[in-house]
Amino acid sequence: MQQWFSELKRRRVFRAMAAYFVGAWLLLQIASVVFPPLGLPEWSQRVLIYALATGVVPAFVLAWIYDLTRGGIVRTAASTPPGDRRDAATSSEIDALLPVPSAKVIAEPPRSAAEGVASADAERGASIAVLPFADLSPAHDQDWFCDGLAEEIIDALCCVRRLRVASRTASFRFRDGSVDPREIGRLLQVGAILEGSVRKAGERARITAQLIDAATGYHLWSETYDRRLEDIFAIQSEIARKVSSALKLSLTGEDAERCERYAPRNVHAHEFYLRGRQLAGLTNGPAWRRAPAMFRRAIELDPDYAHAHAGLADMLAQLVLWRFESPQAMLPEAERAANRALELAPDLAETQIALGHVRAIKGDDQGATRAFERALELNPELPEASYYFARHLSTLGEAARAAELYIQAWNARPDDYTVLAMAVSPFDAIGADQRALEIAEQAREGLQRQVELDPDNARAHYLLAGVLARLGRAADGKPHIDAALRLRPDEFATLYNAACYYSLAGETERALELVDRAVRSGEGNLAWIEHDADLVALRPDPRFQALLAEQRARVAG
Repeated sequence: MQQWFSELKRRRVFRAMAAYFVGAWLLLQIASVVFPPLGLPEWSQRVLIYALATGVVPAFVLAWIYDLTRGGIVRTAASTPPGDRRDAATSSEIDALLPVPSAKVIAEPPRSAAEGVASADAERGASIAVLPFADLSPAHDQDWFCDGLAEEIIDALCCVRRLRVASRTASFRFRDGSVDPREIGRLLQVGAILEGSVRKAGERARITAQLIDAATGYHLWSETYDRRLEDIFAIQSEIARKVSSALKLSLTGEDAERCERYAPRNVHAHEFYLRGRQLAGLTNGPAWRRAPAMFRRAIELDPDYAHAHAGLADMLAQLVLWRFESPQAMLPEAERAANRALELAPDLAETQIALGHVRAIKGDDQGATRAFERALELNPELPEASYYFARHLSTLGEAARAAELYIQAWNARPDDYTVLAMAVSPFDAIGADQRALEIAEQAREGLQRQVELDPDNARAHYLLAGVLARLGRAADGKPHIDAALRLRPDEFATLYNAACYYSLAGETERALELVDRAVRSGEGNLAWIEHDADLVALRPDPRFQALLAEQRARVAG
C-alpha cells in the first residue's frame, strides 16, 4: 500500500484529481446560474452531474499515464522496481529524457594507459550539474552552508550508477545565477541542472531544490523542505533520491548504503566539517592553514565522525606535502587523525586517501601506494582516489602508471580538463609523444572554455599556457601565463607552472628564474619537481641541479 501511495504521489494523481473535482464543482455552479435563464430543461443539469461523475475514471487513468508540464503534456515514466534498478535504466530510456553529451575519445593507446576512455563514453547517459545553492538567509552569511549542501548532494549523486555528475570546480563557476540553465548544460555537456536556495534562521532551514532539463530549460521536478537543521542529512539524501528518480535512475540498495553508512550524527559537527571542506577547496596557503581548525571543531562535537578525522588528516598532510608547514609540526596529529579515521571507517575510500597522504610524508612510499590502491578498490569511481594516486606515483617517477591513473580520474569526471593537462607530462616522460599531443589538444579545448567562463582563474590560465606550449603554440600561451602571473604573482603553483611553460617554450633563463623563485618560497613538492617532464630542458643546467641540492639539504635539515 505504501508503494502504491508513493506511486500515486510521484505521478501527481492526487493533484490532478483535486483539480478535476474543483473544476467540476465550478462547472456545476456556473450551470446552476446559467442554465435556467437559457431555458434549458431541468434534466440537463442532471446529465451534466452524471457526465462529470462518469468522467472521474478516465480522468484518473489519464492522470496516471500523463503529466502536464511547462513543456506540454508528457507521458509519465514507469517506476523501476528496486530489484531491477540497473537493468531498467537502459541507455534508450536515458536518451529519451536527456541528451547524451558528445565526448571526444582520446585517440589510440598505449592501451594500458587509456583503454577505459571508450568504455566510459559508451556508458555515459544521464548527466547532471549541481549548482551551489543560493543563500537567502537574512544575514547572507551562509554561503559555506549552501556550498556544503550542494557538495553533499554531489557526493550522494556520485553513488548513482550510470549517472555522470559534473565536478564541483566546473559547476560552482555558475554560482551567481546569471547564466541560463540551457547555456550551462551546453558548456558542461550535461542534460540536467540542479539548483536551489537556502533560507537558514536559527535551528530551522527552508531548502528549495529544482531540477531543470538543460535542453529545454523546463522544470522536471521541484520541492521545498521546511525542516529543523537536525534533519539536513535526511534532506540531502531525499533530494538525491528524488533527482535520481526523475532521471529514471536509482539510489537504493547497496548504492544508498555506501553513501549513508558513515553519515554524520551531529548537525553542528557537520557544519564545521563543511566549513573545512570549503577552505580546502580554495587551494591556497592561507585557506589551507585555517581549514584544520574547522575539522578539529567538528571532531570535538562528534568524536566518531570518520569524515572529519579523514579531512583533518588529509589537510595536515597537504600542508606538509606542499611545504606550507613542517613535518615536525603537523605529522603527529595527521597520523593520529588518519588512524582514528581508519578505526571508524576502514572501508571508506576517503579514509584510505588520507592515510596514503600521511604515509607519503612519512617516507613510507610503499605503504602510501597500498593505501591509494585500497581506496580505488573501495570506490573505483571516486576521481580523487585515482587523481591523488597519480600524483603520488609522479613523485616516485612511475610515469606510466601515473598516466593511466590520470586518464582514469578524467573518465570519472570528464569535465575536469585540469586532470588532462596534468596527464600530458607523464605521457611525455614515457615517450608517448603522439598520445601526449592528443591529450594536450583535448585539454586545450576544455581549458579554453574555462578561461572564457572565468577570466580570473589563474590555474586555468597557466595550465592552458602549458598545454599550448606542449602543442608548439607557445606564443598563443604567452598572454595566459602573463594573466596568471598578474593574478597570483607570488603563489608557488603559479610560479612553478610558469617555469614549466617557459621551459617548454625554450626560454631557459626565464624558466630558471621562475623555478628559483618558486622553490625558494619554501613551498611545493621537491620530488614532483625532480621528475616533472616539463622541466627536462633545465636538468642539465648546473644552476638547476644546485638549486635542487640546496633545497634537499634544507628539507633534510
